[in-house]
Order: sequence, then structure tokens, then C-alpha cells
Amino acid sequence: MSDFASAAMLRVLAQGLRELGLDPGTAAPPTGDARVSLAAKRAVVARAVAQGGLACLPALGRGLHRLAHEPTHQALASARSARDLFDRWQRLERYIHSRHRCRVASVDAGGARIRHESIEPRSRPSPAEDLVVAGVLAALLEAIGMHEVRAWVGDAAAYPAADERDMQRAAAQGSTSSWTFAWSGAAKRPALPDPAPADARLGCDPAWPPAARDVYLRLIADPTRPWPLPALAQEIGTPWRSLQRRLAASGLSYSILRAEARLRTGAWRLLYTADPIAEVGFLSGFSDQPHFTREMRRRVGMPPAAYREAFGQGVG
Repeated sequence: MSDFASAAMLRVLAQGLRELGLDPGTAAPPTGDARVSLAAKRAVVARAVAQGGLACLPALGRGLHRLAHEPTHQALASARSARDLFDRWQRLERYIHSRHRCRVASVDAGGARIRHESIEPRSRPSPAEDLVVAGVLAALLEAIGMHEVRAWVGDAAAYPAADERDMQRAAAQGSTSSWTFAWSGAAKRPALPDPAPADARLGCDPAWPPAARDVYLRLIADPTRPWPLPALAQEIGTPWRSLQRRLAASGLSYSILRAEARLRTGAWRLLYTADPIAEVGFLSGFSDQPHFTREMRRRVGMPPAAYREAFGQGVG
């Protein structure tokens, strides 16, 4: 398992490349398993370096701001403090059996010091991997409500902006794995959101075409409704075979969007309600509890009970 990385991270990197006007290629599909090969992640990082140099890597973390609907993003961005955020990140590293881990040396109300290490001495993170993860953590600090977030690798400024010569120097000195973060303000206690289509946590993936958004918004509005594609297409006002072709042209399908709507609804209920897990599966549209458990394991990397225990906010 040590040869796998988080698929959610890969989607963040791809979106970050788009935000910078760079080409992410086809390495990060909008949906998928909880883990991808480490080689796939490194290929995306190499693609970024080839287009924007080392200095673009910390900025890729900002891609997560457009992916607030991701279950993994929800779990991390629900943190109530910087310490809580770093704890959640470390839990995620353990759950996906990452060989690279963040060790928090210190954290207080306005800053933190972290080292990026490997549990296997022969597989230390590369400088590029260091810069990517540092940028993601900086963006997550912004996501939980911190202001004026800044990050340094060694003594070189890396976030919100980095200089290519400074990043090259840090890489040559081997200091990219030592991070310092600073911020102002305090994390906002997450309010219990309304699981409506307009809510960003359940919103559409920014890469989806209009046809996919039309389908998804209807599915998310009533995930327990057992409607087939022809019935949904009729409500949209489009012949169902035409709708099917439009989705296929974007690499999507009705079954993919239906599964995504169910999963995101289930993740929201696990995080923000005290509903029994069996009820969560039903309200999210899954056929039975084993189906819900299988899908959570496949996409998020853990069963529903573990996801709630690790990241749930409850209703208090």
C-alpha cells in the first residue's frame, strides 16, 4: 500500500494547474478510488514542474478551494483549529498508508513548524513533493478561516508566492522538507450547512459540462428518489439517449453522477448530523448498508463509521 497516494490530492493538483492556466493532462478524473499510484501523482507533479517550474508547486494547493464538494475536503476543512487540521491531515496519511508523513514540531495561535518525512528511509519525499504538500496545507489553513496565511520552506518564502531561484536553492540545500507557517485570525466553527444543491459542499465539480450539472443537481435534490435516466431526462426536457451521449462525450455517465450524488450526501450526513449510519445510507440513496460501506471504502478509503469517528462534527 505504500506505493499509493490520495486520489483527492491528485484532483487538487489538477485543479490547481487549471487555476494557473497550465495543462493538467488527463491524469486526474473527476471521480475515482480513494487511492492512486504514487507514480500517477509524481507524473502530475513532473508535468507541473515542466510547465511552471518548482515555484508553481505551492500554489497548486489553491485548487482545493474549487473542490469543496469533495468528501475528503469536507473532512479536513471542518477543522476547528490549526492543530485540529494538522491532526486530521495526519489521520488521512495513516488511513491511506502514505509512506510520507507530516511531523508537527510546534503549533500555536499564529503559526506552526512542520517537517515532511518518510517512514521508509529509502523513499524520502522529493523537493517537488515537499512543495506540493506545503502548499496544500497552506490552502487548507485558508479553508478553515485563517487570514494572511504564509509559508516558508527552509528560509525561503513559498506561499502565497514563491520565487523560482529561491525554490531551486532550497531544493539544492535539502531544506524543502522543513516548513514554517504563519497566519492571523482563528478558525471559524463550521456552521451546520443545509444539504441543498446550492451548498458548495454538495455542489458540482467545476470540470463538469452543463449536461452533467443539470443531471447532478436533480439527483442531489432528492437522492432517495429511484428515478431512471429516461424519467430524469424528461424532467430536464432532453431526449434520454441524447443526454446519455452528452455525458459520454465528457467521460461521464448517469451511473457515475448518481453514485457521486449519493456519496456526497452520505459524507455530508456523516460529518454534520447524528443520524444512524444505516439511516444515512438510506437517506443518501444507497440500496442497502453494505452498498454504502463498499462505496465509502472505495472512494474515501474508510467505512462510514471510521469516517464519522475521525472527522464528524455532529450537531452540537
